[in-house]
Amino acid sequence: MTQEFLPNPTPNPQTPFPGNPPSEPNRVPLKVLVISTPQGVSNTIHTFYRLGYAQVSEWSKPQPTQNPGEVMSILSRRIQVD
Repeated sequence: MTQEFLPNPTPNPQTPFPGNPPSEPNRVPLKVLVISTPQGVSNTIHTFYRLGYAQVSEWSKPQPTQNPGEVMSILSRRIQVD
C-alpha cells in the first residue's frame, strides 16, 4: 500500500515534470506529507481545510507506514513561483 508514496526512478534532467504544461512555466509541483496517528493526520487535514488551504477530498486516503499505529496522507498541487 505504501508503494503509492515511493518516488519515481530518477527522471531524465531534460524531461519536464509529469503533467507540467509548457503554458505554466512558473508553476511547480508541491507535495505536503502528513505523518502521524490516524487522529493526528485527520486533525491536520481538517485544520488545513479550516484555514482555506485545501479541501479534505484533495488529500490521499491515509496509508499505513512501517510504524504501528502511524499513517500518512499526501496533498499534491501546483504552486506559482517567481
